[in-house]
Amino acid sequence: MNNHVNPEFFKAFDHYKAMLKQYGDDHPITEQALILTMHYTPEHIKAEMHTKAKELNLLPPVSGYTDDGEPMYRLEDIAQHLGMSFEDAEQHLLQMMDNRQKVGLSNDGILINSNIHINRVQ
Repeated sequence: MNNHVNPEFFKAFDHYKAMLKQYGDDHPITEQALILTMHYTPEHIKAEMHTKAKELNLLPPVSGYTDDGEPMYRLEDIAQHLGMSFEDAEQHLLQMMDNRQKVGLSNDGILINSNIHINRVQ
């Protein structure tokens, strides 16, 4: 199996490591560098990361599925799983969305105050 890796991934990852060293983990510039790194991360690596996150119980159970079968997570479920308040989780989400915009990435797929129908059964 040939798992192509976009050279932009290596550039983004090197930049992230440099920003982490210079500014620390919680600085907005470091967070923006991580977002870009994740954007360029190859799908096969993302799949491995997702599997490991599930093994380590870092992800809450899926809150439901759209009519098209896409998994959906409610912010309330994420907050509860991580042991944080809804308000803190909301603030983190808004900051992440702001950082995505600052690096030129779309926030499509992130639904806020959505009336989307979520099927509980897959």
